[in-house]
Amino acid sequence: MSDLSLDASRCALIIQDLQNDVITEGGAFGESGSPGHAAEQNVVDNVARLADVCRANGVPVIHVWYIVEEGAPGLKLNAPLFEALKGTGGLVRDTWGAAPVDGLEAQAGDFVVEKMRMSAWEGTKLESVLAGTGRDTVIVTGAWTNMSVEHTARTGADKGYHMVVPENGCSTMSADWHNASINYALQNVCVVTDVDSVAEALIG
Repeated sequence: MSDLSLDASRCALIIQDLQNDVITEGGAFGESGSPGHAAEQNVVDNVARLADVCRANGVPVIHVWYIVEEGAPGLKLNAPLFEALKGTGGLVRDTWGAAPVDGLEAQAGDFVVEKMRMSAWEGTKLESVLAGTGRDTVIVTGAWTNMSVEHTARTGADKGYHMVVPENGCSTMSADWHNASINYALQNVCVVTDVDSVAEALIG
């Protein structure tokens, strides 16, 4: 029994960057170790299960997708990750690589937010969606733990949101990178927990 307490009427779920190019073999980042770690974490099934619980309990599900146009015009190449993205040619709109992985497609009533940076907040409509749905507690799942997930959790905390990260709803390139983020960086900016505890808390 978890002691995590959540009010479903104040929560929203983010599913971030769980797209074919990011975590699927044959995707743009398929050689990074990301598909293997996603499988180790069982991240797709865990997040799908949590999303179902959220929908059943009136919690908005927000899909955050990294989308660029062909050739990545307008993508500022000021960090290695952005340079790598352009170099791979990945996450191009309307391609298999940019599509959500099987089992995590947006469903009726879900929201979709597009981004071109690591954080789900930067240059997106995320905050408008949260304001419009009256949510101040954000559950963050997705890839990669030590990049997009961590950036989103840190920024959300700075903006005054209560941030929750279920660690087995996230993955990155390796267990070492994942654990460094979960066990150190995220400890002071969010509640670190697991998918079952979040689901249990939402059901009440």
